Order: sequence, then structure tokens, then C-alpha cells
Amino acid sequence: MNRYPSWIHRIPELVETLALLPEERIDRRRVEELFDLRRSAAHELLRRLGAERLGNALAIGRGQLMARLREAQEHPDWRWERQRRQRIRENIESLRPTRRSLVPITPVLQKQIAQIPAAGLPETVCWSEGRLTIVCRDMEHLVEQLVLIAKALDSDYAALKALIEQPARKRPQTDGGNLRTPATAS
Repeated sequence: MNRYPSWIHRIPELVETLALLPEERIDRRRVEELFDLRRSAAHELLRRLGAERLGNALAIGRGQLMARLREAQEHPDWRWERQRRQRIRENIESLRPTRRSLVPITPVLQKQIAQIPAAGLPETVCWSEGRLTIVCRDMEHLVEQLVLIAKALDSDYAALKALIEQPARKRPQTDGGNLRTPATAS
């Protein structure tokens, strides 16, 4: 049998659950329900924590179970197991790759990002009837401009949508291939 049961890292949660119960006696079935344990794990929890036999069942007082769970939490061997699990989680988290931004956020770019809602986009970004034009010096400058555009879209989407989706201009009417121009008063 496992020396360190699966439920020891959940002791604070288990104690909190028990504190909310109105019942005074807790049996194996109730432990299964409350702690989401299998039958054998619930039986082992009650056995380890000093439950008494009542007929064919094991039962323990709610207060006594809470006290024993707190004692188990402080047990040096089990504390070591919780710390081991925590170290493993931390190691796994540290191995997950963290994506660094491709755009170095310089103080100048940060200032521009902060000023977008008030001042608008820089002159290097031009919107015109369904067209976006970006003037840049190099790739890094282009990426900075794209970051500013993304920030502007995030902060003032409606205004930029109006620029892009302007109503189409009416095309001049044609008459059999000839352009018809409105008559001018002479």
C-alpha cells in the first residue's frame, strides 16, 4: 500500500468541507462522497485516522476527523511528501517554455502605446478608404507599428472600423460605354 495517500495534499480542502457539515458522525460512504475517494481509499483514510467499528462499518466523529486531518497535515513524513509534490509542480512549470515578445518594448514604444487613445496613431500609419499604409525604416520598426495598430484596435475599435468600412463611393453612371456627366448650368 502507498505510504503517502493521495488525499494528503488536499487536507485543507477536506477540513473545510467537514466544517460545513451538520452531521456529527462520518462513515466510509460519506467520506467517499465528500472527498471524492474510492471505497478502498475512504476505508484507508478512516482506518489511518482512528475510526471505530460500528457493526460492519467504520465511523468517526466529525470534530475528531478534522483534528486528525490537521495532525496528519503537520506530520513530518507527510509534510515532506507535500513539499516533494510542490517541487515537482514547480519544476514542471519552470520547464514550460515562456514565449518572449518578439517586439522589444522600448520606453519610446511604451510611451506611444500609452498615448494611442488620446493622440491617435503616429504619422507612419495611414488609414484611407479600405487601405492601411505603414511606413517603416526596418523590420523592427514595422513590428512596432503593428503593435501600435493592435493597441489602437483594442482601445478604439469603432472609430477604426468606421475608417476602414466607409461607404463605397458611387461610381459614375455609364451610358453604353460613354460616361454620363451631370449637365452643368450655363
